Amino acid sequence: MTPSPKSAIDSRGTKILVRGTNWIGDTVMSMPAIQRLREFAPDSYIVMLCPGKLHDLWRHNPYINEIIPFGRKVNVKALRERRFDVAIIFPNSLRSARECKRAQIPRRVGFSGHWRRLFLTDIVPQPVSERPVYEKRTVADKTFKVKVFRSIRHQSLHYLDIIKYLGGNAEPVPPRMFLAIEEMPTLSKFMRDDGRPVLALNAGAEYGPAKRWLPDRFAEAAIKIAEFTDCRWLIVGSRADMAITSAIEERLRVAKLDESTIINVAGKTTLIELCALFKFCKVLLTNDTGPMHIAAAIGTPVVSIWGSTSPELTGPMGDDCEIIRQPVECSPCFLRECPIDFRCMNRVEVDPVVDAVLKKVVVIPKPFWKT
Repeated sequence: MTPSPKSAIDSRGTKILVRGTNWIGDTVMSMPAIQRLREFAPDSYIVMLCPGKLHDLWRHNPYINEIIPFGRKVNVKALRERRFDVAIIFPNSLRSARECKRAQIPRRVGFSGHWRRLFLTDIVPQPVSERPVYEKRTVADKTFKVKVFRSIRHQSLHYLDIIKYLGGNAEPVPPRMFLAIEEMPTLSKFMRDDGRPVLALNAGAEYGPAKRWLPDRFAEAAIKIAEFTDCRWLIVGSRADMAITSAIEERLRVAKLDESTIINVAGKTTLIELCALFKFCKVLLTNDTGPMHIAAAIGTPVVSIWGSTSPELTGPMGDDCEIIRQPVECSPCFLRECPIDFRCMNRVEVDPVVDAVLKKVVVIPKPFWKT
């Protein structure tokens, strides 16, 4: 993957447009590549083009100069008027490459998938073994197709491959989320700091139900952890997760956790507020989902539960992250919904999850009058 002499960026005043990814987790996993790009091109003007919903994740990133958020469509005319020299295209979609071509950016660098070679000037090589194929698999007397990778590398390395192609350093570094001091009062907007440790719980997953551990087991784990610690539970999620989070909240209330112990902010926070809240949390208990990556990049310990997906491919990249999963013959399948009996998640029991969380929390015994 050594670049030709023509592929190196002249960093003296080069205007670089980075077409960012479309999902929270992918965005966090691309952050190491942005750091390496800045190190490689310290004098370039780097602009991040990203969906508006992800603007907060880049807001204070010191490695970029500007953010251009977009809604349903990218304003190609406005990009054309900016006269960018290079476009680095992280998504593999046809649309993202065509947008940069229509913006008349002379160099357009990315991978060749999804019929878009004609829209790129620089094709970054990708090993054939890392391209997914589909195979039939028979489990529980049912045959279905699953996605298979012959060899698996973490997704963050694919973004770094683009930087390596351009001549930069592709050594992995952990992603980092940056916050500003004015965002720290977010805590008081949603809860008061009463001295008790705050633990976060994220039971949703935008990709689909195959990535979600059972809500009843999340609730049972939270109740057991509360028995061992004088903690408070911060329940997070998107608006789409509100039915799940409400059910978990109700289970906790039935278990007689007091009012101040349960803080349900699902559907109520912006991304930057969620980042600030994670900064105060001792640990996040979660499925494989975007907030998992945010918490790890913030520096919050993570316990994540995996079923249909692969932590080797898209696992959290923080220094204090623990993966919990049960090996089954059909996992990872990368399907949105389980076509059989959901064995990958049904076999994850509550007690190992409780133990993993407790190991990351300073255990504060409840006062004797509460026992």
